[in-house]
Amino acid sequence: MTRVRKGVYTSPFGSLVVDYIAGPGIDPDSIKPYVAEGTNKDKAASLKAFKGPFGKIHIYSSCVLMFMIILHIFFVVRTEIREGGSLITAMFAGKKILVKKPIDLD
Repeated sequence: MTRVRKGVYTSPFGSLVVDYIAGPGIDPDSIKPYVAEGTNKDKAASLKAFKGPFGKIHIYSSCVLMFMIILHIFFVVRTEIREGGSLITAMFAGKKILVKKPIDLD
C-alpha cells in the first residue's frame, strides 16, 4: 500500500495542522508535506506520535475489508457452482435457469 503524498494538509483540519507545526517566523503555506524544513521539530514529533495509531487502524481495517471482499467473492462463486448457476448467471444473462418446476407457479 502506498500513501498519497499530495493533499496531506488539505484535509478539513489540514490548515490547523500546518499552523501547529510551523516553526516560529515561518509562513505555514511554505511548508511541504513530508519535508521537515520549516517545521518545529518537537511539535512535528508530537503530531507524528498522535497520528501513528490512526494510520495503523486505517491500514489494518483496509486489509480486513479487502479480505472480506475476497471471501465474499469466493462464497458467491462457491454457491453459484453448488446450486447449479442460478442467481449470478441470472444477473448477467437476464434469465434464471430453473432445475425443477417452482412450487408457487400454479
